[in-house]
Amino acid sequence: MARFLKDRTKTQGAAPGSLIFIGQQKIARRTVRVIQYSTDSVKESAPDSVDKIRACVADGHITWVNIAGLHDTEFIARLGKAFNVSPLILEDIVNTDQRPRFSEETEHLHVIAKAFRVSDGDYKVQMEQISIIVGEHYLLTFQESDNDRFDDVRKRIREGKTRIRSFGPDYLCYALLDTLVDSYILNLEKLGAAIEEEGKKIFAAETNTIKEIYHFKTELSYIRKNVRPFKEITTRFLNCDSPIVNSRTYTYLRDLDDLVLQAQEAIEIYYTMVSDQINMFQTNVSNKSNDVMKVLTIFSTIFIPLTFIAGIYGMNFDHMPELHYRPAYFILWGVMALVTAAMLLFFKRKKWL
Repeated sequence: MARFLKDRTKTQGAAPGSLIFIGQQKIARRTVRVIQYSTDSVKESAPDSVDKIRACVADGHITWVNIAGLHDTEFIARLGKAFNVSPLILEDIVNTDQRPRFSEETEHLHVIAKAFRVSDGDYKVQMEQISIIVGEHYLLTFQESDNDRFDDVRKRIREGKTRIRSFGPDYLCYALLDTLVDSYILNLEKLGAAIEEEGKKIFAAETNTIKEIYHFKTELSYIRKNVRPFKEITTRFLNCDSPIVNSRTYTYLRDLDDLVLQAQEAIEIYYTMVSDQINMFQTNVSNKSNDVMKVLTIFSTIFIPLTFIAGIYGMNFDHMPELHYRPAYFILWGVMALVTAAMLLFFKRKKWL
């Protein structure tokens, strides 16, 4: 399956708003986790129906509903209907090839973002789509897998020692996005360390080196495609005038915007570094080939006059006086040695050696 563009055969000819799951199913069964919290209390549950989930949302506390598993489109359709979410937005949620973006609706805000992790062994990027819907007293998150990327946020909610318990769902949305961007930087650091280490092997000009460098360039291109649009999310989030967003949250969104810029700069720096490494590797290989050709050319140049001399005295003429001269053989060797030494001295003075 292609990584940069996913197969959209199922959606060909489908009406707008059709809920068709696009992507790879990462878990066998859909799961739901709910956290209800206020300044005084926290309650966690795992409701098994849309009605029970909707019943969790009420004034006086914030409800965070996390759905893991996008392949259950019927459940997502019922949930969307219960929370009055547009079918077009639901279509984007189950399409894991969506571009990260932010949209402002009448009753809620909608965010599509990407989360990624760099594996330790082969440094392969594993990407996951995260969709967020922010309402007046609730927040819905949709993940492809049950790999909990927001455990730190849940821990902050449980402890109740941070401002997250006293702020609204808009701040919770900020906290989730901030956690994603923090993971961007941590994973980029891991990938960057591997890229810098690989750069030390360039001058060895080994075949495996260029394979590794090209692998890093491919993974960085994949990250660029999915992370670069994140800047639009923070920009539009900062400029939205929805009543859902409290004025206090804008301060933290500006800090998030700076963090996103830092992540994007890191991606561009490492992408440029990898491109430079490929160029340096190719230049190094060319230089080594030139060195080999230079040595071979010098040997060829030295043997040209020697071959000429040997060719003259290898002719079968009867009247060649040198052939009958007793020390002629040794004189010829001396002349050849003198010619070779003179040419080597000339090459050295020209700094061709």
